[in-house]
Amino acid sequence: MSASPMPSPRSKPLERGWVRYAWLAYLFMLVWQPLFDPDYSRAALMVTLASVAAFLPLYLRGYTARGGALIGYSLAIAVLGLLTTPFNLGALVYFVYASAAVGDLEPVPLARHLIGLFTLMAVGAAFTSGAAWPQPLLYFLPTIFFVLFIGMLTSFDAERRRNLERLESAHEENQRLATIAERERIARDLHDLLGHTLSLVTLKAELAARLAVRDPARAAQEMREVERISREATGQVREAVQGYKSRGLPGELAGAKLALEAASIRLEYYPEPVSLSPAQESVLSLALREAVTNVIRHSAASRCAIRLVQDETGAYLEVEDDGRGGAALAGSGLTGMRQRVEALGGGLETTGEQGFRLKVFLPNSIPGPPSLLEPGPQTN
Repeated sequence: MSASPMPSPRSKPLERGWVRYAWLAYLFMLVWQPLFDPDYSRAALMVTLASVAAFLPLYLRGYTARGGALIGYSLAIAVLGLLTTPFNLGALVYFVYASAAVGDLEPVPLARHLIGLFTLMAVGAAFTSGAAWPQPLLYFLPTIFFVLFIGMLTSFDAERRRNLERLESAHEENQRLATIAERERIARDLHDLLGHTLSLVTLKAELAARLAVRDPARAAQEMREVERISREATGQVREAVQGYKSRGLPGELAGAKLALEAASIRLEYYPEPVSLSPAQESVLSLALREAVTNVIRHSAASRCAIRLVQDETGAYLEVEDDGRGGAALAGSGLTGMRQRVEALGGGLETTGEQGFRLKVFLPNSIPGPPSLLEPGPQTN
């Protein structure tokens, strides 16, 4: 017999459906003595049938009961076992049902005390049944084992399930708090980026409007200032939004691993410690995301290797697959990737001779663009 025949209402709907009837198969223990005991009386058979009729409603009601009601139904089933065992040793199975039912109770010590009680009741019922030996011993050993084992197994399983529910609730709460914190951070960033700038734009626009008639040249100068400030603000907002889109290199690597595994592409990752500015990490993260997306969509590869290294000249990201290769497909995002890399003084190259290979270089500092990917570390 396995886990609880009477799980709590918090169990899955399947467990509250047809499975409850499957557990009734263990009532077959009641048929052994009537079948194989030549001295088994008609009166004992009638008592056995009456006990089954009494057990079924207790079992079905107790299956979805909780708290005190569940204890009541379990005790009633145990008492039914006590009353029926003198007429049929197979009625010891009722103690198994009772023990399995209370295993789902909280607090846990109460559940385990009741399991111990039902085990002792089963022992007493077996040895006071009056049946001729060795019948009590044949029923006693496996039944006592199952009363204790199934009850404790159900208790441990219920405790594990409750702990998982608590962990899931805590995880959901952490995600909710993280979302709120991220919204607040975005709001603060936008306020810091745009609050002063928009106020300045408003003041200069008002000044230009007042000067438009009496000093058109000054008004035009103020409007050029408005244009310059607006362009700067647009660039700042673009950088901020780009940062929000990136999950950072660790997040992108984790996402790449999951995505490649889902596409049945083996990932080979060769990392080395790197020290990057937030802008550099954002650009490499977006490049990695775009490269892995292209591998999954276009390469028909079975293997993808990712290398990330850094030396005295800069950081190098290389993504290589063993797919069909060829030239990079239009619309794959390589143009935007190249623009972001070159904006930081880096370079990007691709080859498609044996599979497809993308290599991105970002200098440690940001002077003019260096010679593309040289000298660079040897990562092949």
